[in-house]
Amino acid sequence: MAEIIRTDSVVTVKTGARIDTINAGEFEREITPIFNETGANVVFDFNDLDYISSSGLRVVLKAQKMISAKKGTMKLIGVKPQIKKVFDMTGFSRFLTIE
Repeated sequence: MAEIIRTDSVVTVKTGARIDTINAGEFEREITPIFNETGANVVFDFNDLDYISSSGLRVVLKAQKMISAKKGTMKLIGVKPQIKKVFDMTGFSRFLTIE
């Protein structure tokens, strides 16, 4: 589901087309090791993401909390308008770094 690319001090997580109830657990298991890294600089590449459910939002929220707790940074890139709208409606845009 997730493709994890490490370059220098950045960890890029490329998603598939959907993060939903069916695959959110798998996605979370794949990226959980990143949560435990102190000072990780994580970029979620959402260029391929067309749909995110509440289960997917929960994973993104958990990632933000865990990465911040370990003094890391997290940002989202390639966020399509329909995904940005979900982040805006849920209030996630207020605390996520979206580029």
